[in-house]
Amino acid sequence: MKRSIITTFMAALTLMQTAHAQLISDLPDFGDIDGATQQVPAVPPQTTTTTVQAQYAGSVSISGMSRKSGGTLYKVDLQQPLSLLRLDLRVTYSQLRIHQATIVTEGGQRIDVREYRNTAVLATGSVNSSENLNLSERVISIEILAESYSAEADVMLTAISDRGVPKLVLRVERPQGPVVPNRPDVPVRPGQDVRISAGDVVLSGPLNQDKYYSGRVLEVYGNGKALVRDDDDGKTYVRDLSLIGKRISCESSKGICERANVLSGPFTDNKYYYGTVTEVFSNGKIRVRDHDDGRIYVRGPKEVHVSLRCDSAGNCAGDRVLSGPFTNNKYYVGKIEGVYSNGLLSVRDDDDGKSYLRQANVVMKSVRCDERSRLCVKDEVLSGPYQDKYYSGVVEGIYSNGLIYVRDSDDGKLYTRKAGEVAKSVRCEGTKGICVNDRVVSGPFTNGAYYAGRVVGVYSSGIIRVQDDDDGKVYARKAQQITKTRN
Repeated sequence: MKRSIITTFMAALTLMQTAHAQLISDLPDFGDIDGATQQVPAVPPQTTTTTVQAQYAGSVSISGMSRKSGGTLYKVDLQQPLSLLRLDLRVTYSQLRIHQATIVTEGGQRIDVREYRNTAVLATGSVNSSENLNLSERVISIEILAESYSAEADVMLTAISDRGVPKLVLRVERPQGPVVPNRPDVPVRPGQDVRISAGDVVLSGPLNQDKYYSGRVLEVYGNGKALVRDDDDGKTYVRDLSLIGKRISCESSKGICERANVLSGPFTDNKYYYGTVTEVFSNGKIRVRDHDDGRIYVRGPKEVHVSLRCDSAGNCAGDRVLSGPFTNNKYYVGKIEGVYSNGLLSVRDDDDGKSYLRQANVVMKSVRCDERSRLCVKDEVLSGPYQDKYYSGVVEGIYSNGLIYVRDSDDGKLYTRKAGEVAKSVRCEGTKGICVNDRVVSGPFTNGAYYAGRVVGVYSSGIIRVQDDDDGKVYARKAQQITKTRN
């Protein structure tokens, strides 16, 4: 009886060991996965009271990863959208740095994987795992921006899910033509494609006598050459890719884009030319059609200045301005027609109707009112004294440098004056209460003379203009010389 119990116990123990060995042998070895999808059942817990949900792994190999500076973008699509728990990436050959990894969900969300942002250089055999992704949506693709740091690298990307086996398909973003690196002094807008391919509109040069030729690429060869048909003669030429610039939309350092209005110069004798950009190229050259002769010229970004709406000082196209002082302390009233990125302003003067290029420091913007003197455009004013004379007039312009432009009533001419020389017309004088149209007597003057008259103007400076009865002339007098008539 005792022997029978022992025999039964040993048989049961043998059966349990056999079952445990079979469970272990079914688990996949991570290092043996090679582009295939594997089901990875979770290891059962040690206690019988907890259940662990099954996990599934799908892998894809990415071979020949480029050494391109800044990385190459590799896209891995899921054949069927699936919820993912985490990612594992193993370097199987060479060395690699991951710049960024992004998960794209079915709803269009793009989620960065924190553990794959600007990693250290990963050696052969290294495994980099993400934390739990905690995604609420199913994943449709995985994007990896990576750069090899030795020979072209090979990696294996594994996606792990609890809903099914991820089926991964590699899609690599590869250049369609040779890449011609830009010179450091030729900036282009980020994201612009400067690769030379068949069909591209290009500018070739400098060639003989520093000339440039527009044309179109017919073929690109693996030896760094391209076949180009020039526009001017219709002939084909084989040229180095280093001498060819591709047509792009904008040059980024100064924001020069096609169809922009620009000012080109200075050239011989400090001349400038107005024009319109027709084309911009990745070799830093810009083709401009000048307005004066209608011809197209090839120029560099340092010679081309883009038109702006306003400059940093607040000068804008359309502003009324006063320019000066120039020879003989002259000033000129005009209007800004153009503001340019090199600080020059194009101003059309009122007196001769011509346009002049001027530095911003000699151009004063028109303002509605002068805060210090409280004078405003259209105010009636009295200017003076000038050799004891005063002149009535109307303010026609006030400028940011404090100058006032007044059209005098006596001769109808415009005069530039300082705010301290101009007094605003008011209704009444404050100390004696003398107002416009009051009857007054002025004096005494020479030999004790007095003159009766009528007030025609009162000004903030205390000067009162009186039209005398005896001769009908108007005189500028101080308030203390005038007595108001009793009614």
